[in-house]
Order: sequence, then structure tokens, then C-alpha cells
Amino acid sequence: MCNRNHAGALLLLLLLAFVVTPGWSQQPFADVHVHFNWDQKEIISAEQIVTRLKRANIAFAVVSATPSELALELKRAGGEMIIPFFSPYTHTLGKRDWYLNERTVLLAEKGLRSGQYQGIGEVHFMAGFRPKTDNPIFIRLLALAHQYAVPVLIHVDAGSEQKFADVCRQNPAIRFIFAHAGGNLHASQIRPIIEQCGRVMIELSARDPWRYGGLTGDDGLLLPAWRELIIEYPHRFLVGTDPVWKVTRTQTWDQTDDGWDYFAQLLAYHRHWIAALPAAAQRRLTLDNARQLFDIR
Repeated sequence: MCNRNHAGALLLLLLLAFVVTPGWSQQPFADVHVHFNWDQKEIISAEQIVTRLKRANIAFAVVSATPSELALELKRAGGEMIIPFFSPYTHTLGKRDWYLNERTVLLAEKGLRSGQYQGIGEVHFMAGFRPKTDNPIFIRLLALAHQYAVPVLIHVDAGSEQKFADVCRQNPAIRFIFAHAGGNLHASQIRPIIEQCGRVMIELSARDPWRYGGLTGDDGLLLPAWRELIIEYPHRFLVGTDPVWKVTRTQTWDQTDDGWDYFAQLLAYHRHWIAALPAAAQRRLTLDNARQLFDIR
């Protein structure tokens, strides 16, 4: 975790929300990492989320949900602007047992076959905890991703890129999205992923100043190593907001999730550093790369 002062980071984002996105109106933006979870649904509806996305000029948003069917509810509210992923967390506490349940694979296959879902994830792997990436249920989900030619969104909390690198090297035909750019990983650790795994897209959600950090400086602009990497490989990056409860660090897992209250600030944070990139890289990160990944014209 970043050790910056939380209050200062929050103030920065609040300022950016007004300076960078007055009225939430900017160029179209593809948000490749949002959620609509059971503990968010308690305080915000699918229709309210869609309204916020439209006000922010989100061209389309990739959503994963717990339980997974909530992604389809958001799709019904938002239509073509919502790209639902199948989450293996098929019930409220699905994070605890998805990798032990044959039903996970059956529901994934049904949803992908019908075209309801356009990807798989978010799937979490935590260093030192179950499940491991070699568990049979996950391996079968990867097989489905290959069969139906959909991307897989993976979250790996570890101090090294090795766990994710092993997965992508072992499955070169699968399109992966590396959530949060590995969380705590640095640009120097992401470079080998880009160079060794040609079908991986690096996604930069949750790299805001108070969660993972390490992406931007006190001015909200990219640190030199990240800027160099993104300019060298602009076609390999995606951006999302990931508006979940850890935004405030004041909640626990048994409380409702107010992350959507911070959506505008999170988006403003990303728009700010992207605006300092060359125009061609800006277009790729905000829209073109995501359009290409999902074959959206």
C-alpha cells in the first residue's frame, strides 16, 4: 500500500474532479473496470449507475459483479454501453468457495454460450491464500475463455509479477487483462509482462494516490518510469476506475459499499495524467485500445 497521507490524496482528487472534469463532461472514455456488487446495490441502483456513467461521457464500461447476475442487471439498465463479465463469485460470499464448486464452470459456460457475458472476471488471487492459479475450476474457466474467445480479468496481489507471468506464459492464446497493473508492482515489473505475454493488456485502475499508488507523483502526473513505459507501449494499456469501498479505507466487508460516490473523482484522476500524454497515446488509453479488445466499431 502507498504511504501517502489519505486526506491529502483525497483533496487532490476532489480538486481534479472540478478542474479536469467540470460537469463531468470530457471526451468519450472506456472504463474497463467497474463493479455492481450486492453491497453496492443496497445504496445505489443500476439506473443510477448508468446515469453517472452517461454524465461522465463513458462510451462503455466493463462490469463484474458479486453475484455475477448483477452485471446482467446493469446491462439491462445501460444497454450497449455495458459489457458484462462472468464473475465466478455467483453468490454473495462466492469469493470463498468459487474454486470448489462445479456449478461455477456450468454457469460460466451457459452465460458465454448464450452471449450474455463478454469476458470472465474479476478473479482474485492473493499471495499465501487459496485458491492457487492451478486449481481445476480456474483451469476450466481459462479453457472456456479460449473456446469463446473472451478476455479474462485477473487480480493478483503479490510483491512480484511472477505469479501472473506464469499464468500468461502457460496460456499464450488467451487474452488477459492484468487488473490494477498488479497492484503494488512498479513499471519495471510490468515491462517483462508486456514483453513476454503478447496478448496481455495492462489495466491501471486502483492506481490512485491512496490505494495502490506508485503511478503518479504529487502533481497527479505519471512518474517517469511509468510515462516511459506507456509511451513505448501505448497499445497495451487500459484504464478503469474500480469504484469500490476501499476508496475511503473507513469501511469493513460487512458494510455497504459507497465506492460509486467517488466515481467522478477517480475518473478525473485518470483523465488528468492521461491529458499530459501525446495525443495518440491519449486516444489509445481512453478509448481505442478498449474498442479494439472488444471489437467495438
